[in-house]
Amino acid sequence: MNGSSENYVVHFMKNSAAKYLFVVFVPAMTLVLAASLARGAQKPAETYFLVAQPDLPDPMFRESVILMLPPTGTPLVIGLIVNKPTKMKLSDLFRDTAEFKKRSDLAYFGGPVDIGTPLVVSHTAHMPSGATLLFKDIYLSVESQEIVSLFKNSPESKNVRLYLGRAQWTDDQLHNEMLENSWYNVPSDPAFVFSTDPRSIWRTLVARAQAIETSAPRMHNPDAPMLLPIAWPAGFGGLDEPLPDR
Repeated sequence: MNGSSENYVVHFMKNSAAKYLFVVFVPAMTLVLAASLARGAQKPAETYFLVAQPDLPDPMFRESVILMLPPTGTPLVIGLIVNKPTKMKLSDLFRDTAEFKKRSDLAYFGGPVDIGTPLVVSHTAHMPSGATLLFKDIYLSVESQEIVSLFKNSPESKNVRLYLGRAQWTDDQLHNEMLENSWYNVPSDPAFVFSTDPRSIWRTLVARAQAIETSAPRMHNPDAPMLLPIAWPAGFGGLDEPLPDR
């Protein structure tokens, strides 16, 4: 994991009440984010990866692979960094939560926004309550009770991952970063989300992105960012209030 990201997480967890967030803080902290998710959808969301280009200067996002979540219905664009495990075990982070006491799984750094808000991606044949379907049998959960239940019922760490924080932009901000060639946009693949070797994902996807870039036909407007036209399922209510930029 990038040193800046690791230090960011460690500093926050050591100098805040975040280690106890499943006891007190999660319900309040996830309220607004939960309102932005299209829960109960039966059709997988149209997701994609943002892959940091090799010369991206931002130390927080260097060598990052970000799974972009469905649009929120606002000018905000949200994603999860999927390739940066921390060195912190869940059993050390959440000592007061019984379901985590024997977990040796590592928490992942999902991004610098709301680092105290956990999100979980799980691979399960049964849709968790209130979850958002990302791929076939792969779901995103943000509600504290459901997160605890997932870990209680998923003894294998390969099927469930907990992320601290998220990445977030406004539409205009991400548009500008795409024009600056900060990111590659490549099709998402659930195999990379649950890779047993997350540190190899970035190199693999950079090579894939460069191959796509080389073989792609020339665009009519070369300055336009290559963002996918994705939308929330019908009935989505949107965010109650804006969230801070990353």
